Amino acid sequence: MNERMQILKLLEEGKINAQEAERLLEAVSQSGTKDRKGKFKIWNSIEGIPKFISAAIGNSFTESEAGESMDYDAKKKLSFNGISGNLQISGTDTTRITVERDGFSKIREDDETLSIKTLSGDVKVSVPRNIDISVSGISGDVDITNINGKIRIESVSGNFIGKDLSGSMFGEFVSGDIDLVYNDFEKIKIKSRSGDVTLQLDKKVEAEIELETESGSIQCDFDLLEEQRSDNELKGIINKPTTEISIKSKSGDLNIKKKP
Repeated sequence: MNERMQILKLLEEGKINAQEAERLLEAVSQSGTKDRKGKFKIWNSIEGIPKFISAAIGNSFTESEAGESMDYDAKKKLSFNGISGNLQISGTDTTRITVERDGFSKIREDDETLSIKTLSGDVKVSVPRNIDISVSGISGDVDITNINGKIRIESVSGNFIGKDLSGSMFGEFVSGDIDLVYNDFEKIKIKSRSGDVTLQLDKKVEAEIELETESGSIQCDFDLLEEQRSDNELKGIINKPTTEISIKSKSGDLNIKKKP
C-alpha cells in the first residue's frame, strides 16, 4: 500500500489533481495484479513503483514553476521520467532543446544529457532530430515525431505514437496501444502486456521478424521468406535479414503494414 499512500499524499498536497490520482492508482493496481511468473515479465521496475515515486518526491519539484518554457544547448541524449501527464517530443533542424511544461517538474543537464522528471502535467519538448531518447512513465500518452536515434521507453499506462522515425526502438509496455511509423531502422524490440501494436514500414525494408501474441491476431502485409506461422506466432524474412524486428504481446493484436 506504500505507493497508494504516496499518491494520496501528492493529491492532498495539491501536486496532482483527482483525475491524475485516479490514473496513477489504476496503473499501480494493474502492475500489482500482473503475473510475476508469466512468460513475459514486463518492465521489472514496475515492482519498484514506490521507489520511483519516492525518488521523484525526493527532488524539489515545488521549486520549479508550472507553465514555464525553457531553452537548453543541444545534447546527445534526452531522459524523461514522469508519474502523470502526457509527453510530446518533436525533432527539428534546431541546435537547441526547448521544454514547455504545465506541471511540477525538475530539469537537469550535464555535458551529454538533458534529464526531465515530472510529478504531474504535460510536457512538450523540441529537440535536434539526431538524438537518443529514454522515457519512463507511469501514466500518460507519449508522442515522438521526426527522430533519428535510439529510443528506449518503459510505460505502465498510456498510448505510444511514433512517426517519421529512424534508428532503434526498445520498448516495454503494460497497458496502451502502440502505433509506429519507421523510415529505416537497425533493430525494433517491443514487449507489451495489453494493447495493440501497429508498425508501418517502407516497402523496401529488409528485416527478420518474430511476432508473438498469447491472445490476439497477427497480420503482416509483406510477403515473407522462410515463413513459419501458427495461431499465435509468425516468423520470417522480409527481403533480406539485414535488420531485426521482435514484437511480443500477452494480449493484443500485432500488425506489420506497408507505409502508404
